[in-house]
Amino acid sequence: MSADLDSLLDEEVLKRVLILLLTIVIVVGSALFFYFQVLSRIGPPVLVQSTVTLNNKCDMPNDVFMVRVMPNGVSASFSGNTARISAMSNQRLKLVANRKYRGFDFEGDEANVAPKVTLTAICDHNSRFEETSKAMRQGFGKK
Repeated sequence: MSADLDSLLDEEVLKRVLILLLTIVIVVGSALFFYFQVLSRIGPPVLVQSTVTLNNKCDMPNDVFMVRVMPNGVSASFSGNTARISAMSNQRLKLVANRKYRGFDFEGDEANVAPKVTLTAICDHNSRFEETSKAMRQGFGKK
């Protein structure tokens, strides 16, 4: 009977040790995750040179769009499907209509500043957009 009691005690001790080790691993893992996801980003913002790629799903040329830094309003036009812009790491980039096309209003995708960002232009086809789109296509020589 004493052997059975000893093996039962050993199993209980082993279970407690395993639970303690598992708890330590979970706590340390959570702390590391929190550090790398939250605390490592705290600090003064830094200047980031972003390369923004346009994923154009509209029936419009790429130069109709531009990228704008929010909230300060600095902007850059696309050359092909790429724009380069400098912004602070705590700002956001937003896809907007190029100022040179006054009759075209568009506010699209927004993303955090990063070295490489992709913004997607999706044009919903409401009646106002259709009229503007048609006028712009005619201006570009497309029918």
